[in-house]
Amino acid sequence: MNQLTQQFAIINRIKCLVKKTGSSFFRRHKDPGISENIARKIQKSAYDLSHLKQKDVVTPPYLDIAEQLQVDDDQIFRAAVSNLTNIAVNEERYAAEIIKQLENTLQLCNRTGEQLEYVRNKISVIKNTLRKK
Repeated sequence: MNQLTQQFAIINRIKCLVKKTGSSFFRRHKDPGISENIARKIQKSAYDLSHLKQKDVVTPPYLDIAEQLQVDDDQIFRAAVSNLTNIAVNEERYAAEIIKQLENTLQLCNRTGEQLEYVRNKISVIKNTLRKK
């Protein structure tokens, strides 16, 4: 029995040691946040950005989509035409330029008859919606 109590005493000591030292090894340290220097840099950059002059030249969003009209893949071509139609219907200021882009696409000889008919239908949709407004 004496030997059994010695074994448990050793186990209890090991448990106490692990409890005392384990907290520093196993617990995560709290995040101290950001330092004062980093906070100053963030404030300074935010202040500088707020006083910057805005760009004078803005690229219309449809120009990126209009580049996809040159792709040979039918699905990409139809998606580009559809997206351009949606933009023209919702944003009247871009409608004339988008119609011009689509009419230029009709001039190209590398499109199939179905694709050309699709473009013609979309141009008519744009023109009809602009007349109604």
